[in-house]
Amino acid sequence: MATEKETTAPIPSVAPDGEQPSALARTDSITEIEETHKQFGKIQIMTMPELMETRFRVRPAVIDGLLPVGTYLLAGAPKIGKSFLVLQMAYQVSMGTPFLGFSSRQGTVLYLALEDTCERLQKRLAQMTEQDSEHLILSVFSETLDEGLTERLSDFWSEHTDTVLIIIDTLQRVRSRTPDGGSYAADYDTLARLKEFSDTYGVTVLVVHHTRKEGAEDVFNMISGTNGLMGAADGALLLHKDKRTASDAVLEVVGRDQQQLRLHISFDAAHLHWELVEVETGRFKEPPNPLVELVSRLVNGENPSWNGTATELARSLSKMDSSQSFTPNWIVRTLNVQQDTLLRKYDIRYVAQRTREGKSLSLRWDGVR
Repeated sequence: MATEKETTAPIPSVAPDGEQPSALARTDSITEIEETHKQFGKIQIMTMPELMETRFRVRPAVIDGLLPVGTYLLAGAPKIGKSFLVLQMAYQVSMGTPFLGFSSRQGTVLYLALEDTCERLQKRLAQMTEQDSEHLILSVFSETLDEGLTERLSDFWSEHTDTVLIIIDTLQRVRSRTPDGGSYAADYDTLARLKEFSDTYGVTVLVVHHTRKEGAEDVFNMISGTNGLMGAADGALLLHKDKRTASDAVLEVVGRDQQQLRLHISFDAAHLHWELVEVETGRFKEPPNPLVELVSRLVNGENPSWNGTATELARSLSKMDSSQSFTPNWIVRTLNVQQDTLLRKYDIRYVAQRTREGKSLSLRWDGVR
């Protein structure tokens, strides 16, 4: 009988023919490593083989191709339409509908509209939407970071564990009020504290901020403050217009885990929402992976499950396509990295289990027949 243990640390995955139990909490970065790994003070180490054999929790993007899991800035000039954009995003993600033509992952969304009133939010949502969303939760009040904001966000998550997105509008309302609040160190610390929460709970945090009046060759250098903000954040979205009164704008997107995008969008004043006009830079298309493609032929609606060792999987795949040759170790490494693609594209869930008889892999089709 398979046995699993719960932990908040990254858990070593299967060695070629093995499995690790699933992590229930933080599994995205090496902050807590099992006691079997060496530790030098706060430095906790793992070898490359241990890293490559680790299967981390699947963390699908909140908005596919636009907003991965992480901590992001959304910056723009005052009154340019940032709050309309994030309110639209909050609503559409909470409903699981596309945002600017990009598919979203439905879940609870917390929108801290700290420069608005409940009355204004009511009027905007009435004009923007036709249906209420039970998964959109709003507040116009919040503690600052120094007053324990991240602790309150943790409390919120404990009651809403399906939360996928938290929007803080704006950064100035929650940041430190210390005398050095405008230094690189202070800017970095502000975003780092939010990023620690995001990484711990796997929730995307989007922080609304302003840009400077003066321009810059690199538009992201227009973000108000020091480079500490961008240094700590996983990425940024920047909204800008040629003329303040224009309805057309450009949304620039850059991040650690995605291709840089440039979107041309237009504001529909009648319905208070932004619409996609053109994607200037092509959307990233992940190149096909031969192992993933073969696994999708092995496990599907007609054959919804497969169980065995990595060695047995290599044999099964070779029978399907003799031109392909996979080693057990390569299979495990690739499945660990490609499990998100398997689940998102083919509805195949990759699980590994350690049993008394040894270690095994499990592939299960979760689609609708």
